[in-house]
Amino acid sequence: MKLTIDGRGVEVPPGATVLDAVNRLEIGLPQLCKDPDRAPLGACRTCLVHVEGQRGLPASCHLPARDGMVVQTTHPDAVRTRRVVLDLTRSMLSPGDGRDGFGELGEAASRHVLAAPSHAAKHRFPVDASKSFFVLDREACILCGRCTTACDDVQLIGAISMNGRGHEMRVGVAGDGLMSSSVCTSCGQCVATCPTGALRPKEAPAPIARTVETTCPYCGVGCGIALKVRDDGRLAVMADDAPRNGSSLGTLCVKGRFGTGFIHASDRITTPMIKRDGAWREASWDEALDAAANGLARNRGHFGAFASAKATNEDGYMIQKLARVVMDTNNVDHCTRLCHSPTVEAMLTSMGSGATSNSYQDYEDAGCLMVVGADASANHPVIAIRLRKAVKRGAHLIVVNPKRIELCDQADLWIQERPGTDVALFNAMARVMLDEGVADLDFIRSRTEGFDAWAATLEPYTLDYAEHVTGVPRDTIAQAARWYAKPPFSGSCLIWGMGVTQHTNGTANAHALLNFALASGQMGFEGSGISPLRGQNNVQGCGDAGAIPTNLPGYADYSATSLSRFERAWGVRPPARPGLVVTEMTEGCLDGTIRAMYVVGENPMLAEPDLHHVDKALRQLDCLVVQDLFMHETAELAHVFLPASTSPVPRRSSTRWRVSGRPSAGSRTRGSSRAASSGRARRRITRARGISTARTSRRGGPASCRSARGRRRPSCLTPLIPSSSTPGGSSTTGTAGR
Repeated sequence: MKLTIDGRGVEVPPGATVLDAVNRLEIGLPQLCKDPDRAPLGACRTCLVHVEGQRGLPASCHLPARDGMVVQTTHPDAVRTRRVVLDLTRSMLSPGDGRDGFGELGEAASRHVLAAPSHAAKHRFPVDASKSFFVLDREACILCGRCTTACDDVQLIGAISMNGRGHEMRVGVAGDGLMSSSVCTSCGQCVATCPTGALRPKEAPAPIARTVETTCPYCGVGCGIALKVRDDGRLAVMADDAPRNGSSLGTLCVKGRFGTGFIHASDRITTPMIKRDGAWREASWDEALDAAANGLARNRGHFGAFASAKATNEDGYMIQKLARVVMDTNNVDHCTRLCHSPTVEAMLTSMGSGATSNSYQDYEDAGCLMVVGADASANHPVIAIRLRKAVKRGAHLIVVNPKRIELCDQADLWIQERPGTDVALFNAMARVMLDEGVADLDFIRSRTEGFDAWAATLEPYTLDYAEHVTGVPRDTIAQAARWYAKPPFSGSCLIWGMGVTQHTNGTANAHALLNFALASGQMGFEGSGISPLRGQNNVQGCGDAGAIPTNLPGYADYSATSLSRFERAWGVRPPARPGLVVTEMTEGCLDGTIRAMYVVGENPMLAEPDLHHVDKALRQLDCLVVQDLFMHETAELAHVFLPASTSPVPRRSSTRWRVSGRPSAGSRTRGSSRAASSGRARRRITRARGISTARTSRRGGPASCRSARGRRRPSCLTPLIPSSSTPGGSSTTGTAGR
């Protein structure tokens, strides 16, 4: 459709409003209740325009655009009326500390030549500063509704609402208490949308030099954030959301919104250190790298490395390459061993791939959601938003968790099984599907293998037996199975977390989940699928890059063909034996198998279950090199500490999520600096040992290595592997994961 606005032509798609056309022309029309990324509310009446041939002055935000419309934003009647509306709106506010210009309202008033309001505010409200990162200042509030809409309709939390009537109307929480007493999660969605600064960060405002979009460094959701780099080079405490990011769609949690300030922490270490006579002393980079290289070189072949699931693929690739090419060992692992490696082991066996089979959008589209051993509200809050949206659309939500979590408040069924009885529970659900004829037999016959053998193992798992073992009422087990197999609409999504995998029988638990999902046929179409929720932001990429002892990069095996392919790329043949996993490396430190370690972005002295055992093991090492941001428990035991450049790092015209071996200031490294420091250490070690590195590439192997996963069956053509017939019987030790 073509419109004419202020004498300028513009085209907009069907369904657009006149305000959309105005914004496309970048005309400065006030729109105080319209968030740029949300639907208009029509509450402020400041976007009034004149339309040729139409009576009155309609609000452009709710006026559908029509072909041939002639609109004027500068018509005298429209300008005069908007000025009156802005004057009355400005009269709702009171000047005071922290109320600098009143944001968008101040800018609109200035364009309409409003120096001061004609009336005084008729209310006085105290400032609520009870939250850690922001304040609620009702004296700067115009009751536009953007904040309550953000809380109710975007985050679906409902912590704030409009309380009171008339001049006493205000934004508040239930019972008119403090924000800290409410269900507010400090996601900052309301702060980001507030047009006047009534909700504003506690940090004093500072000039912003530029804004850079990147990815949140915390969990595995992959939310987009827009970092504001101040003139002094520091990051503003509050980050903005990135609506174009397909994972988060303009939403964030408290970590993504307010959690990037750690890079400026006063206790962050930015200078290398070497331990002499039991005490740390600062050293130059050359001195520290030489000490690290000499210590590692003395113990070639008796080495282990921990890569970081918080770093980039390139970082993980370089660390595993250091271990295999230089230190002649496959002893490289990362935190997957203590979290989702049972999931990946089971999925690689049953599905041919350890990755999720659906998208976040499928959560919203699903008719049934089963969340097992995961607390999305606490660990993946943006995922929890998707789940709440699905429930609002009418989806069944089934929570399987011994512990009560926040999602239980929205759940249709909360299955509180006894810890360690997951196999019995899901085998019983699978038997219900088969006995009641709700299993997808067509899917089973055409796209699975081993069904008859697996079905035979379900014979003992009657509802009575499952109720006795799990403590869950038989009717509840049966209802969950029916809802999952036959959702009210669309499909069903099975979502699980580390509450399932962090068991001695974690792999068996994962197999039970996969078998249940395969028997239902709930995968391969919109609104269905299986999803293990990852913990760290790049735990999957770290495994893909080869930072696991059981496989080479791309999950290539240790066959002669794979080893020859990597030898051609690297110039050095990798060791043929699988390496030690995290837990085995601890034992290796005690028996002498491991004499030197390089720990990057990990803290075994916090993550391992038996800390006294790990402490004793690490103290046996001849050389322990730790690279991290802060001095933590494992770093205290190290011989050399290499500081890491954190994510994000403002640098020139871009901000990149990276971890580096040198502080970013003055760094000339173009790639990942952590990978660069690994490369420098590698060159020093090879010089010390006299190993040829003529063909060792810092950029990684060719495409054949990056795709060395090899041929496999399509993910749907999978065997239904029988789960253990008892709740126990499977160990995670030695399993591949990411």
